[in-house]
Amino acid sequence: MSTPSNPSPDASVSERPRRSWGRRLWLAFFLLGTLGAGVGFVYKMYEFFWDVSGTEGFEFAGVHLVTYACVATGFIMLLAHGLLRGHFGDIEQPKYDMLERECAHDRHEFS
Repeated sequence: MSTPSNPSPDASVSERPRRSWGRRLWLAFFLLGTLGAGVGFVYKMYEFFWDVSGTEGFEFAGVHLVTYACVATGFIMLLAHGLLRGHFGDIEQPKYDMLERECAHDRHEFS
């Protein structure tokens, strides 16, 4: 038996609290998971910098860490530039532009 396409108003009212409760449960689950992962990450970073702050740590990995930090900073700056310039405003448009150019190229080449 199929369900009607337009359920009665009473059904939508009774569904609303259950959906809201389920969404809140999922939101709480992901927020707690993210918070736990963040706390673990901060603790591991603290341990890492505590170990590296010894003279052997900087002698061993200092140059590599500085290089990595410079590269990561460059990528973050490129991301910020793209966000501020609006490159992510219509993320699908480059795909359509590329397909349009490919079709034009094929028409030019094979006609």
